[in-house]
Amino acid sequence: MLLRDYKLESPQYYFYKAQHETQCYDYVKNKMEQYAVLNNRIMKMSKALELMDTFIDPSDPDATNENSVHAYQTAERIRIKNPENRELQVTGLIHDLGKVLFSFGEPSLAVVGDTYAVGCEFPKSIVYYDSTMHLNPDYKHPVYSTKNGIYKPGCGIENLTLTFGHDEYLFRVLQQNKNHSLTKKYQNMIRFHSFYTWHTGKAYTHFMQPGDEQLMQDILEFNNYDLYSKEDTDFVLTNEIRTYYAGLLDEYFPEPLTW
Repeated sequence: MLLRDYKLESPQYYFYKAQHETQCYDYVKNKMEQYAVLNNRIMKMSKALELMDTFIDPSDPDATNENSVHAYQTAERIRIKNPENRELQVTGLIHDLGKVLFSFGEPSLAVVGDTYAVGCEFPKSIVYYDSTMHLNPDYKHPVYSTKNGIYKPGCGIENLTLTFGHDEYLFRVLQQNKNHSLTKKYQNMIRFHSFYTWHTGKAYTHFMQPGDEQLMQDILEFNNYDLYSKEDTDFVLTNEIRTYYAGLLDEYFPEPLTW
């Protein structure tokens, strides 16, 4: 099964065209300010998972099921290989739940899709770079189009400003709520799991600092479960699976969160 096969004139092409036309530095900074304080909804993580029953990712050429199914597929792949690592399992289950942004009225271009850094040169590893990135307002910006842009070499991947979407949003939810037990390592895996331009395309390496190589390896390991779970076409969501992960959510996220 060929995954991440992006074709011209496909629904994914038009999605990314809209994303690249819109997600410039100013747009991203405005979104970051908008969600600096979370006040949209109070709900448990289990409710966010339920909302994924009605969402199919329009940016993903491999997505044919509701995002809730993908969540369980990813977590189950992890459980089979890592039966003792419950924290990695719950990370697999929730990694896409920032997509609840769609229920707040956000357009798909601010919810899903591969992420890239803004405020510096766009790398050619961006999906549809050759056909769409020239449409971005920052493409010829005198500062934002340069290799380093507004950043300093070695500043650290965590200090780059990435396009806004479900990764950054869920990271903010996890950071601002203190009533859960998911540690920073796994929060970072969520934050950067769509940053394919870096962890797979190997762009932005001049911004890396000590510790970022391990972060990249953590995400690449996670990707083995996230991306390739889409090959599990015979996956059946059983009551046993649902019950197991309901207990896992209660363990790591026992109280409602502010979103």
